[in-house]
Amino acid sequence: MQYTNTIAEEYTVAAVLNNPEENISMLKGEKVDSNHFHTHTPKLIWNRCLQLHKEGRTHEIELLEFSDEIKGLALGRELSADISRIRTCYAGKEFLKQHLKTLKNEHARRIAHRIASDALRLVSEGEAPESISNALRGGSEAIMGILESQSDWKTAKQSVEEFADMLRSIHKDNTSAGTSTGLILIDGVTGGLHKNELWVIAAPTSGGKTVLMFQILANFLRLGKRAVVFSLETDADRVHARLAANTERIEMGKILGNGGQKLLKPDLIKLKNYIDTMEEANGLTICDTDSITLESIESRLAQMVDGGGSFDLIVVDYIQLVTLGDSKDKPRHEQVAEVTRTLKQISKRYGCPVLTASQLNDDGKVRESRAISHDADVLLKISDDTQSIFVAKNRNGERGATLQLALNGALQRFE
Repeated sequence: MQYTNTIAEEYTVAAVLNNPEENISMLKGEKVDSNHFHTHTPKLIWNRCLQLHKEGRTHEIELLEFSDEIKGLALGRELSADISRIRTCYAGKEFLKQHLKTLKNEHARRIAHRIASDALRLVSEGEAPESISNALRGGSEAIMGILESQSDWKTAKQSVEEFADMLRSIHKDNTSAGTSTGLILIDGVTGGLHKNELWVIAAPTSGGKTVLMFQILANFLRLGKRAVVFSLETDADRVHARLAANTERIEMGKILGNGGQKLLKPDLIKLKNYIDTMEEANGLTICDTDSITLESIESRLAQMVDGGGSFDLIVVDYIQLVTLGDSKDKPRHEQVAEVTRTLKQISKRYGCPVLTASQLNDDGKVRESRAISHDADVLLKISDDTQSIFVAKNRNGERGATLQLALNGALQRFE
């Protein structure tokens, strides 16, 4: 196997082509070198950019594809076109972090494959077990060195600069630090959904948890943001039925034709508008397979990013339906704890909130594992009578508030 990811390699050098002064220094700090690139063109671009930077000619990188050195090569015209194409891939440093991780992972896999091959050769040659063990130990240290990231820690200067940026965003620019839920009472307590946060909505069975999740999702989409939904209980067409009922204020029973109800002309016009808007925005991705596992959620998100996709919100409906690929001999509470811990890690990995739900026991506690409450940044509990929402946990703000928001099941919304 090649153990390479051309998209990640091209995006990394695209970052260098567009902002060489900043990104070369950052990548060198991350210990990136020529060995991280396995594909010919990204490796060539990286080496040439690094050489220009070393010679104090960084400004020439911005016009690299038009340089005599590139155009004078045997396939200079094709290479020039490739550099121009790669340059357009760049879409910001947040995506660079994700592609950089992929770049390191693939480099580590290549090293691991070589180490494993060398170890097998030593075994076949009858080498002493101690020699084989030392070779494997050295290889393991080399792999961990590749995977280490300078971005895992911040200096005092870096961390206080982030704090200052947050203060300016909230108090000077008059922008919210989080994205609105669309519900003023919830926003007033939480400040909206922030990146890196795990939100859990808890309720008894059929208590409105999916309604509230999809209402928040609908507001993200209304704001022009992108979202990916893992719906383990509701098919994609029913997801859209819920969203349409909420946003267009058409009774869910009408949309589904329950009891022979018919859609009137004004309803049809609204639904056409909903369909046209959703298609044009193309901001919602839905995975509605009933066999989704925690590992496949991670895999699908990575595939989306590697394919150039992006998202501002991840919705998982809901915790108790997520299974592990390998849960042999693992108690259920440990399985659930692994799910919530991983969802929290996913929110930090992709720099966006993760919104999910949990069932409540008869005594009002989250079902199957206390880890759900521990890992959540915000935990909202819908009352048994669906007439209020209790802020059970709010890591960065007031908790214990009871919000007078009642479920309107017909319109799939809290009001």
